[in-house]
Amino acid sequence: MRVLVIGGGGREHAIVRALGKDPAVDELHAAPGNPGMAGMASLHEVVAADPASVTALARHVAADLVVIGPEAPLVAGVADPLREAGIAVFGPGRQAAQVEGSKAFSKRMMADAGIPTARARVATTAAEAQAALAEFGPPYVVKDDALAAGKGVVVTTDLAAAMWHASSCEKVVIEEYLDGPEVSLFALADGTTAVPLLPAQDFKRARDGDQGPNTGGMGAYTPLPWAPKDLTDEVMDTVIMPAIETMRGRGTPYSGLLYAGLALTSKGIRVVEFNARFGDPETQVVLDRLATPLGGLLHAAAVGDLGHAPAPDWHPGAAVTVVIAAEGYPASPVSGDKIQAHDTERAHSYVLHAGTSLDADGDLVSAGGRVLNAVGTGPDLAAARTAAYDAAARITMRGSWYRQDIAQLAARLPLRHDRQVHAAGDGPDLERRAQV
Repeated sequence: MRVLVIGGGGREHAIVRALGKDPAVDELHAAPGNPGMAGMASLHEVVAADPASVTALARHVAADLVVIGPEAPLVAGVADPLREAGIAVFGPGRQAAQVEGSKAFSKRMMADAGIPTARARVATTAAEAQAALAEFGPPYVVKDDALAAGKGVVVTTDLAAAMWHASSCEKVVIEEYLDGPEVSLFALADGTTAVPLLPAQDFKRARDGDQGPNTGGMGAYTPLPWAPKDLTDEVMDTVIMPAIETMRGRGTPYSGLLYAGLALTSKGIRVVEFNARFGDPETQVVLDRLATPLGGLLHAAAVGDLGHAPAPDWHPGAAVTVVIAAEGYPASPVSGDKIQAHDTERAHSYVLHAGTSLDADGDLVSAGGRVLNAVGTGPDLAAARTAAYDAAARITMRGSWYRQDIAQLAARLPLRHDRQVHAAGDGPDLERRAQV
């Protein structure tokens, strides 16, 4: 099977790495890719959000499967002409991708499907925003309706800051604050059937202790030793399948990866957001634990055959990823700093490229806010965490920084040793969440 992966970040590097381990994948391409993928896939230039550019490249490499990583190409409708050309594609079409492309659309879909979520109001004027903020009170949650690379949400007790964010966006969704820890659950979908992957937790705030501004994500881990035993089953029954059935009923079947961002509140599970693609950096840990070949699962979803695909199996143990960021991230990241990465592949750790490029001299340099992902694995979260931070410490880049507390509290709990999709074991609110 020849596979083309669209994208060039840490998520796509994780996807390429997993596909490279699938014996059914005998030819692997990435566009635009990044220097870290160069030894794993053939790299190509592409305009990722241009449907014609991606379709032409897929035809040129004779792809049997196209995997679209980032949200912008999906919302731009890149998947649609690929399907029209008879090319199997993992990712929803333009209309279905509105579950991420418009938060107002997503809220309407959840209401139609009876999916539990925060009460919300859509605001397009200052008066509407003021009324919604007064209705829900602090902490104020203000979300840009459109794509914002994971950074379009403000959660604050400062009314002026909430109003400033609302006024800077053309349309916002203002909603009640949800208490409790956050969980990410991915499900593969083929328009009718959905199959869950491992739950994970990411860390959105920039600084230790969940302080600082929201980011695209500063780290993640799986499994979740504190999560309820029946978490995955409940989410599939009350969130994922109602969404799949509602989208199909609207004539826009959902095929690809449906990401449910969840809050485990005192009143039960609530959906914080839906995304139309693999989350970043949760993908880096979830795919690390996947034992079933990835290519076969993605192709089955793409061609509507998930019902006949084997259920995903998982490696025992845990995985932790730590995001190494550039100076100035997230507000004004500095690019062009040279990177020295020493001994990046070890038995229980490796490094994925998220925002890198080669300069004129062929040296590896930073080219984004989130530059590298250090991934560690082990029999438990404590061992995986140690491996990840050891890998991060072997990277040198001027101005680089990373959070020191990824999975710190969860690592104190024992893991379950069953092979269920969910990680079970009731526990307290160990990792505080930032709504994003």
